[in-house]
Parts: sequence; C-alpha cells; structure tokens
Amino acid sequence: MKKISVSIGTSAYNEENNIKHMLLSVIAQKENLFKIKEIIVVSDGSKDSTVKIVKSIKDKRIKVIDDGKRLGQPARINQLFKLFKSDVLVLIDSDMIMKYKDTLEKLTEKFVYDKTTALVCGETEPLPARTFLESAINNYRYARKSLEKEFCFGSTAYCAHAFLAFSKKYARSLQLPKGILNGDAFSYFTSVSRGLTHYFATDAITLYRSPSSIRDHINQSTRHLAGGIQLYDYFGKEFIDAGFAVPQKIRLKLLFYQLRQNPIGYIFLKIINLYCGYKSRKASKSLNIRWTTIISSKMSIL
Repeated sequence: MKKISVSIGTSAYNEENNIKHMLLSVIAQKENLFKIKEIIVVSDGSKDSTVKIVKSIKDKRIKVIDDGKRLGQPARINQLFKLFKSDVLVLIDSDMIMKYKDTLEKLTEKFVYDKTTALVCGETEPLPARTFLESAINNYRYARKSLEKEFCFGSTAYCAHAFLAFSKKYARSLQLPKGILNGDAFSYFTSVSRGLTHYFATDAITLYRSPSSIRDHINQSTRHLAGGIQLYDYFGKEFIDAGFAVPQKIRLKLLFYQLRQNPIGYIFLKIINLYCGYKSRKASKSLNIRWTTIISSKMSIL
C-alpha cells in the first residue's frame, strides 16, 4: 500500500518551554502508513527562544517561518493551509505532545482507507494535575471519559480541539476568518455544513496541561465560550447549538461524577465558569485574536 505524505504544522508564540517536547514527540512517530514530509513551525512574533530551539533540532524536515510579526493564530493557520505540500496536513498546538508512537498513524489512517475523508479530529488528554485548580479542570475531562460508553463526545463539536488532520483538498478550500477565536470548531462546522466526511480518532491522543492559575483559566474559558458565541454569526445559532448538544441525562451524570470525585473543586470551578460565561457574552465581539498567553499552561509540559 502506498504511503500517504503528511505535513505537520504548528503556530507558535513564546513556546520555548514546550516546542522541543512537541517536535521530538512528532519525530519519534512510527511511519507505517504514512511518511512525514515536512514539519512547519510558524513563529507568530515570538520574543523568546522558540525559534532558536526549533532550529537547534537536527531534522531536515523541520522548516521555520519567522517574519517577526504578531498576526494571531488564524492568520498563521491560513498560512499553513497554503504552504504545506503533502496529502494531509496535521495541525497541533505547540504546547502538546503525542502520547504514543502510533498517535499520528491513528489520526491519519482514515485518509488511507477512506479517500473521501476531509477532516479527522484527534483526542486530547490532560496531564496529571499539579495544583488544586488543575484537578478541578481535569475532573470534567475525566467525567467525560467515564461516560464514553454511553455517549460519544466525539460525535459532537467537542471533538475539535487543537489536534486536527485535513485532506489537502479540504485545507486548500478553507480560509479561517481573520477574527475567529475558535478556528478548530470553525473547521469542524465548515466540514459538517458542506456534508464532508469527518471522523473522530479516539485513540489518537495528545497530552496537554490545564491552566494552574485562576487568571489563566478565566482568560482561556472566556475565549472558548466567546468563540462559541461568535460561531453563530457564521453558521447560525441553531446549527451551532445542535453541534454542541449533549443529552440532559449525560449532563446530569457529568455533574454527579464531578461532585463525587472532587466536590469542592467542582463548586469552585462552577462559580468561576459562571463569571466566564457572563464575561464571554460581553466580549464575543471584541476579544483580540492576539490574546493574552496562558502562561501557566505554557510551563514545561513535562
């Protein structure tokens, strides 16, 4: 069977603590069904040692783009959509690492076996918590995992988060709006609205670290919530709400799981998230795509 070619793309802003870990996890991948043709790192105006660290890794497939400008992630992803030269483009955040050596294979195998595949969303998993706040945030993800036999969150828009694979045809046809806050969800809903084939690869897992400071969590949560509201302008409220719909029975089980496992953390986080919801409704029209970096989740992932 002929191997498909794969490009890895990431937009990095001040990722000196994590970019090397991410790249090494990519380089270590087994390439049975695919071949990594290039690994493109676009620095979005990084002021730290991100570019220097990337260039220090001796792999001819790594390409660095550094124009010194801070344009925001949507512009950089659009840049990657135009630049990559493979059958498939895999986008991964610079502060994530691939959990297993066959993670990329699990993410891209659908493109081998189903030629109509346009988009594949990978799974994300939080690293073990080091703080009270991380424990509270991770508790929700663990609650979701405990219910995966009853309800597949991958069948909803919740699957589109920071680790996506695009066919060349789909990527070339896609243009993220300049001010979009959630490009991953925009890519997912665009594929659904066009009737394209998309999948959720539950066993293609990347690891990330949850925010460990209240300020960082508020910034991140507000951005995500505002990004969801913003999608109404592009696809309509009914379509977006349907994409994120979770049955009431599952919502209650999520609540009871979190209360049982970490009641204080759940209540604490719920109060913060109520504030984030209020803030996001006011901010959905004005949040800057060049938003404040979530510093506590950028600390070394390992």
